[in-house]
Amino acid sequence: MPCWRSFLAFSLGAAVMWCIKAGPPEAQAGNNLGTDAYGKALRTVIDRYVDPVEPSRVLAESLKRIVSGLDRHSHYLTADERALLKQRSRGGSTGMVVELQRAEPGTRKPARLEVVAVLPGSPAEKIGLQPGDSILKIRDQDVAFMLSRAEVDVLLLGGDGETIELTVQRRNDAAPTAQRLVLSGQALPVVSGALVEHAGRKFAHVRIRAFRSGVADSVRSTLKELRRSAGAAGLGGVVLDVRGNPGGDVGEAVLIADTFVGEGVLVRTRGRGGQILREERATQAATDDATKVVVLQDHRSASASELLAVALQDHGRAKVVGERSYGKGTVQDVIGLDDGSVLTLTIARYFSPKDRLIDGAGVEPDVVVPDMTTQPEAALRAALAAL
Repeated sequence: MPCWRSFLAFSLGAAVMWCIKAGPPEAQAGNNLGTDAYGKALRTVIDRYVDPVEPSRVLAESLKRIVSGLDRHSHYLTADERALLKQRSRGGSTGMVVELQRAEPGTRKPARLEVVAVLPGSPAEKIGLQPGDSILKIRDQDVAFMLSRAEVDVLLLGGDGETIELTVQRRNDAAPTAQRLVLSGQALPVVSGALVEHAGRKFAHVRIRAFRSGVADSVRSTLKELRRSAGAAGLGGVVLDVRGNPGGDVGEAVLIADTFVGEGVLVRTRGRGGQILREERATQAATDDATKVVVLQDHRSASASELLAVALQDHGRAKVVGERSYGKGTVQDVIGLDDGSVLTLTIARYFSPKDRLIDGAGVEPDVVVPDMTTQPEAALRAALAAL
């Protein structure tokens, strides 16, 4: 072996032995990294890295990765990102709901932004976006390296008429395409209703595409109108259709469940250690406890949609038809920090009236319908048959 190679091998070996024998204090097998050791390591990075390090940038990056690694709903925004979010929140909407599937640690798999719902007549529908499509870039920023939905939201917000450049991978296209999405300030309806006939009876089909303020009142007024239109024979039953509904205002879902349940717990919130933080209970006022109800859901039905379905299912007021739902049942607290940054942290989980966990489990249907994506009308027929 040449002399220089012998010297290099000796030097590397000596360095390894120094790491094993010299560093104080001596590591003990099984010890866990504590907050003191973490703080010391962080200060060492800031003080001793070969190039000057901006402390705020390192700390912010550290917090982002820590918080987003807890679950997909927790995240941290810097003061600048929070200000940009506020600046861009000027009423323009894409009319779609997206879900960020983060990169998996230890793999080369990048983050993926999937379209999960598109409102009829929305800017997203106008450029042909559909559930299942992927967005690869927003405003020329690559989605593959994003850590949280909050980073996505900052880029998708804007004013009425503002144009956002997207790179989209459609489900059925081989190659990505560039798209120009024009935001709209128009509030699109998320509740629609129709009378459908089945086996000689008339049924109410009420589609709920999202839960936002006023949705419960819209559902009740829609049902009232459909009952009037059904005539003397009345309604044979009601299909509450939450296929593709990503959730939203949980309080609205609770109000709809309260329409059909006279008493008892509708949803329960449990925090750390299983402690009950809150219970929402049904009221007797104006309860419809006679009309047959079915909740029609698919694998994209999430959050408030699942709470509505499981509340009616647990009380025996509705059969759930379709696929197992998404499984999102967490509560987030938004915490402003002294420097102007903001922490959104999961602090509790939702449970059903019978104390069933929704998060990560979803709601199992009473009647399973296969191929709901390719045969949507078959799913509605199955719901009507269940009534």
